[in-house]
Amino acid sequence: MVRPRATSEEGAQLLAQIRSIKPFIIASLTTTTTKCSNPTCRCATEGPCHQVTLLTWKEQQTTKTLSVPRHLVEEVRQWVAEGRRLKELLTEMSKAQRAFLRTKKKPANRS
Repeated sequence: MVRPRATSEEGAQLLAQIRSIKPFIIASLTTTTTKCSNPTCRCATEGPCHQVTLLTWKEQQTTKTLSVPRHLVEEVRQWVAEGRRLKELLTEMSKAQRAFLRTKKKPANRS
């Protein structure tokens, strides 16, 4: 038995792209400077401050922040990029599915 097609050709292409997503994270990555808590550190008196990379996201209307270790910054940057790509693909897939659904409406019975 042949299963009816549940999406358009555009939807099938988008699904293939969604399947190719690598590890991702839905968050923002920012780099800023800050003073550390060590009173003997150079940043406590004369500067310059330390550079820190932060991952931020929303959880139940609260902004959460996590410091990213230096050796993982590039990898986390790729996760964030994949997260953005996934969100874009999901939006496009939803548009494609709505368009597909519109083509499946039965014509109005005008008797």
